[in-house]
Amino acid sequence: MSELEARKYTSIRNLREEIRQDMRDFKLLYSEDRTGNYHFSHTGEVYWFLFYLGSQINNNLSKLKELVEQNNE
Repeated sequence: MSELEARKYTSIRNLREEIRQDMRDFKLLYSEDRTGNYHFSHTGEVYWFLFYLGSQINNNLSKLKELVEQNNE
């Protein structure tokens, strides 16, 4: 494996782990009731963090998609 391939592999691996961690944090903001409906666990000041996590996840997914597509070429 060349150095460039190793860097891409490491970048892909790191992005996947970062996305997983952000998704875990995102799930913590929700609670599920007995009927399976989700509700915000917190209100007000926590919404900004929810939107931040959402944008981080989307950005990292875009980066991951690019890296995987480059790797497949």
